[in-house]
Amino acid sequence: MAHQTHIPDEKLISYDAQTQQSCTPRQLEISTAPDGGLHAWMTVAAAWLVSFVGFGVATIWGVFQDAYASQSSSSFRNVSVLKLGFVGGCAMGFGFSFGPLSNVLVSKFGIRAPIALGILLIVISFELASISHKYWELFLSQGILFGLGISLSWIPSIALPSQWFKKRRSLASGIASSGTSIGAVVLSPVCQVLIDRTSVQWALRFLGFLALIVGILATLLVRQRGVAEKHIQYRIFDLSVLRIPGFALYLAFCFLQFFGFVTPLFFIPSYCTVIGLSATTASGVLSVTTALNAVGRIIAGFMADRVGPLNVLIVLYVLTGLMCIFIWLFANSVGVMMAFGILWGLFSGPYWSLAVPTTAKIVGMEKLGSAVAIQFLMNVIPPIFAVPIGSRLIAETAAMYQIPEESGKAYRFLIIWCALVPILAATLLVLVRLRFSKRLWVKV
Repeated sequence: MAHQTHIPDEKLISYDAQTQQSCTPRQLEISTAPDGGLHAWMTVAAAWLVSFVGFGVATIWGVFQDAYASQSSSSFRNVSVLKLGFVGGCAMGFGFSFGPLSNVLVSKFGIRAPIALGILLIVISFELASISHKYWELFLSQGILFGLGISLSWIPSIALPSQWFKKRRSLASGIASSGTSIGAVVLSPVCQVLIDRTSVQWALRFLGFLALIVGILATLLVRQRGVAEKHIQYRIFDLSVLRIPGFALYLAFCFLQFFGFVTPLFFIPSYCTVIGLSATTASGVLSVTTALNAVGRIIAGFMADRVGPLNVLIVLYVLTGLMCIFIWLFANSVGVMMAFGILWGLFSGPYWSLAVPTTAKIVGMEKLGSAVAIQFLMNVIPPIFAVPIGSRLIAETAAMYQIPEESGKAYRFLIIWCALVPILAATLLVLVRLRFSKRLWVKV
């Protein structure tokens, strides 16, 4: 295995390039990718489409939460914002939960089976949500069922570009993952218009029809390499990957960094309103942030192919934390908030594009399918509890300073939390990087 080979630091320029010669013929066959071609780019397009209707829709939960809380036709006007927030949080959290089950389906029925089943669950979840009148019905449909549909379709699809690309692996993964941000940018205003002109129920039905069409197209486009189908392992829980040096620390990074990503996304709009900006302006700041996040994912992938995914993740997560401390903490106008949205959006999304390439670097291609399923389980908890933790920090800060929660100063420790989490996560990743090389200017 590549991770077991010792390479003297003075000879280490690119870890993958130097360790290929020690691989078994099967490992070398798996790691050698065409780096392009029709089937490769069809697979990237399929993963992009799944991201678009999966996490792209999950990211715009705020549009539906506001509609449920304020629309006269809503059956959930008396439900607290905290309880409604759990619906959106569970949708995103459960979106990472079914990796092991998707591995079973891949092993038994091929790569299209979990993707098709996941898309079907997404479609059904929207249609059931459109006829829900009780909170538990909404929670099960637009929360749990939608999240499970995302998980079954997204986890196996987002790992596929790494099978088809090597030199451009991170770039391909970045393009595929950008479907999430672009989906949020496109679908947020579309759904808002549908809600305003018709109802939240018809907006949900529209998303169901859209998911069906997009999902069918993605299922037809997706391809798995023949050599990968034979040799890449898709096990339910392959705990042997935890013994691979650096992988356990990487899992800790995956868990921690996600708090630093979802918490600002959930609280940027409310912060904008408490400092006096209109709801429309707050929505505009979030839209710019999300749009730049898509650009940042592609840029991160492009950079990682040249300097290494671990290097890029460390630098960008440190910058993400610094943006919170030096800009968001002092933001009190639309200009400063927009500057924060642009910079934070550019820096904060590399995990989405580099998660799988980094896992491939640590565990190798043969165990990639099994490792990815365990890796994404680390992302189940943060989106579910990000809002309760953030709300508690705001309440405690307000009580400490004896100020109302609807003030910018009440967000002080929430912002510090959003800064420290990515910086601490980057520190964990430094320890992983040191297992490859202690030299600074090395592609890792």
